[in-house]
Amino acid sequence: MRALLSYFSFFISVLAVSAQPHAKSQILRGKVVGVKSQVVFATVGIINENIGTITNENGRFEIEIPNVHLNKALTVSHIGYETLKLKIDSLSKCDHVIIKLREKVYLLEEVVLTSKKPRIKEYGNKTACKTFLSIQEGVTGTEIVMLIKPKHDIYLNSVSVNLLNQLEREFTLLLNIYSVNGKTQLPDLQLLKEQRIIRSTLKKGWLEVDLNKDDIILKNPFYVGFQWVGFDKSNLLIGICNNSPLKSLYRSKPLGTWENLFKWNIKVKGTLLKNP
Repeated sequence: MRALLSYFSFFISVLAVSAQPHAKSQILRGKVVGVKSQVVFATVGIINENIGTITNENGRFEIEIPNVHLNKALTVSHIGYETLKLKIDSLSKCDHVIIKLREKVYLLEEVVLTSKKPRIKEYGNKTACKTFLSIQEGVTGTEIVMLIKPKHDIYLNSVSVNLLNQLEREFTLLLNIYSVNGKTQLPDLQLLKEQRIIRSTLKKGWLEVDLNKDDIILKNPFYVGFQWVGFDKSNLLIGICNNSPLKSLYRSKPLGTWENLFKWNIKVKGTLLKNP
């Protein structure tokens, strides 16, 4: 008999609670560009206000901003570029804005693993769970993260998420790795040097992202997560492990507020730099 796979569908709206547009708001449209071309999947929004979006593959965006927030700053960010903050009231006077980002300059150091017998250790919710969560609506910029606390310095090999692709369509996710804010204990600075765009048609199981060429050494706790960049037409389901003690968070908008929700089925592989 074919095994029954249980899943739990949870509907999360990224719109206002009333599911109606703001009566007093303005639509800001524009494009984010770099030195040579448009900036794909850049984050555009207001920090901690659940007002945000992500640019499309042409670098274009459209965001609805309530008038009560016109005196605040619009934050535009992308891995590999300097974060830019602009006054919204001045931008709102334009029909279409062009936002130019400056590239970051990184000092890269070569990483050499000297151990003759490298020891690889797994962290996170390592067992594939049979319960899945569906984040159904809108989801542009929706993000899930899990806190990883290695006891020793590690060289990051890969991160994985357990998923179920019911409609068997191609989906796109972004990988994010953050440091931990010392005061809030929430995700803070992006640790990746280049944006990792994940496109896959995986039907079921662990979606693994190889990070061996990124030369990431982590010496402190960090968050690892996945972010949707558009409407989830694939009806993608993410594994959850509610009996896990590991801290997991969710936010429905880029730069929005983090919430406790479910324990995501995410795991990390890292090479120990010093054998305990």
